[in-house]
Amino acid sequence: MAASARGHRRAPRRSRRSPLRAIALFVTSTALVVGSGVAFGYATHHFGKHPSTDAASVVAPPTGPLSDTSDDSTATTDSSGGTDSAPVSSHPVIKASGPGTVTELNVPSADTDWKSRPVFVYRPAVPANVVLPVVYLLHGVPGEPDRIMRSVKDVLDQAFTTGGQAPFIVAAPTGEGTAHDDTEWADAQDGKDMVETYLVKNVIPAVEGKTPRPASMRAIVGFSMGGYGAANLTLRHPDLFSQFASLAGYFHVDDPDGMFGSDSTVEAANTPDDMVQKAAGKRVLLLEDQDETDPLIKGAAAEFAQRLQACDCGVDLSWHLEPGGHTYDFVTGVFPKVISFLDQGFTATAAKPSPAPAG
Repeated sequence: MAASARGHRRAPRRSRRSPLRAIALFVTSTALVVGSGVAFGYATHHFGKHPSTDAASVVAPPTGPLSDTSDDSTATTDSSGGTDSAPVSSHPVIKASGPGTVTELNVPSADTDWKSRPVFVYRPAVPANVVLPVVYLLHGVPGEPDRIMRSVKDVLDQAFTTGGQAPFIVAAPTGEGTAHDDTEWADAQDGKDMVETYLVKNVIPAVEGKTPRPASMRAIVGFSMGGYGAANLTLRHPDLFSQFASLAGYFHVDDPDGMFGSDSTVEAANTPDDMVQKAAGKRVLLLEDQDETDPLIKGAAAEFAQRLQACDCGVDLSWHLEPGGHTYDFVTGVFPKVISFLDQGFTATAAKPSPAPAG
C-alpha cells in the first residue's frame, strides 16, 4: 500500500519523556491501583484518591520470549508498606458512584531506545475491593494514548453511572515507535520497537498488579492501526483475551515502516485474515465508518466478518457500518456500542457459577 493512500495514519515522531518529568509524574501520581486500586484524575477532572488495596507496580522488561508462560505479576504493597491481602469480588453488576479517574502509569519499554512508555488508565468510581475486568485500548497513527482516552472518558462515565453497564477498567498504552513511526502494535524484526512484547509482558502485569485477570475478564479494543493490533494480538495470544473490537481497522499486513522486515514468515504470523481459526470461542465486534476513504480499511470489516463466519468456529460476531469518518469523533460516537458489547461478555461470564473449591 502506497504511503499516500494511508497518509492519515502517518505521524511525526514524538519526543521521549524527560527523566525530570517522569520523576515529577511519579511523585504527583504515587502508586496507581488498578484491579482493586486507585487512579488520579486528569487536570480537567477532580484530583481525588480512593482507598487502595492493590497497588499496580512497574515491572522489569521481559527476558524471555513471548511464548513464556511464567507468571509476570509482581507483588504489591499498600501505602503503609505491608502486603495487602484484602478479599476481592469478581465483576458484580454495580453502578459507579461518579466520574472515573485517569492516571498516567509509566511502564518500562521492551527495547533500549525508549526507557519507559506511558499508559493512561481509567478506573471507575467503585469500591476498591472489587476486581474489575480490564480493557486495553489501542490508538492508531497518528495517535497517542492520552488522546484516545480523552475521546472515550465521558462515554465511560455515563455508561457506568446511569447507563446500566457494569464498570470495567480501561488502559491505553503507547504504540508509537522511535525507530518505526508506524509500529502495527508489533515487535520489530530489528529489535528497535518491541511494542507487542511491551504490551503483553510489561503493560498487562503492571496494570493488573497481583490480581491478573483470566481471559474471560480481559478484552482489547483498537482504532485504525489499533484495530489491526486488537485483532492481531488476540489471535496471536488467544489465551489472553476473550473479546476484541476493531474500530475502522484492517486485517492484513500493511507495513510501510518495515516492522516485519519484509519476512514472509513473520508477515504470515501477523495476518488476522489468515488466522481466523484462532478466534474460536471469542466475541468479536467490527465497526467501520461509513465515510471511510482509505482503501486499506474500506470494506475490510465486511471481508473479515465473512472469513470469521466461514470458519464455522464458534465466533460470537457482530459487525456493521456506523455514521462518520476516520476520526476520533467516530470513536467517541461508537463507543457506547463497544461498551455494551463488552459488558454483555463480561457480565455473562460473571453470571456463570464458579466451580466449588477442591477439598
